[in-house]
Amino acid sequence: MVEALQKIFAERDIAYAEVIPFSEVSVLFPRKIAQLSFTPQSVIIFAIPYYAGEFDKRNLSRYAVAKDYHFFFRTFSDEVKNELQKLYPTADFAAFADNSPIDERAAAAKAGLGMLGMHSLLITEKYGSYVFIGEFLTSIPYDKIGTLASFGMLECEKCGLCLKSCPKKETCLSALTQKKGELTRDEKDEIASLGSVWGCDICQEVCPHSRNAEITPIAYFKEDLIAHLTPETVENMSEDEFAHRAYSWRGKKTILRNLLLFDQP
Repeated sequence: MVEALQKIFAERDIAYAEVIPFSEVSVLFPRKIAQLSFTPQSVIIFAIPYYAGEFDKRNLSRYAVAKDYHFFFRTFSDEVKNELQKLYPTADFAAFADNSPIDERAAAAKAGLGMLGMHSLLITEKYGSYVFIGEFLTSIPYDKIGTLASFGMLECEKCGLCLKSCPKKETCLSALTQKKGELTRDEKDEIASLGSVWGCDICQEVCPHSRNAEITPIAYFKEDLIAHLTPETVENMSEDEFAHRAYSWRGKKTILRNLLLFDQP
């Protein structure tokens, strides 16, 4: 059974997948757990690599270069859930990514997928911190599944480069690029100096464990890439094209506002 479960993820180019007892994870939103139709006993947690390599010009956070990963996860989770249901016909499963009721990063680290860096992100051996985290909560007891793999042990050296390199320690610059409405003069200057119109990768880029990150083997994150946005690019996107981008949830107005900071005083 363990081999069959390993195969499900391996066939989808997921190198990091593990199982952890639900009792060992931290629940952040009990209401979401209460809404489930079953009592979780285990968590099948995994890391989805998205790093697509370097680009001559890029003004977006790396995670936003490809299409929005939520679309990938919807298809991926449906496929994997169907496979899991075949292995465990009487079990219940609930998939989460980003909107999880548990502390995903802490659970992934505790399960052995990697470690938590000083920037609070999960760092894997192969892909650095350039991963999304997803999981299935399931009614299967942990001892009925077992351990899937043994990953190389990582240890944060506490070099502090991620914290030292952050130009705005009291406020996340990534969040600033996502702020809705009018910006102050200082906020405009901060985004302009950052050089990114959406997101911020500084703390990841300086981390020794992310400098040699491997390129994702997953085709979705290597197709339809847009690394450098211009106002014309955004304005010419159809509604459907724009809706499939990570920055679409804030609307064109916010991303265009940020872009214009580089073109006018």
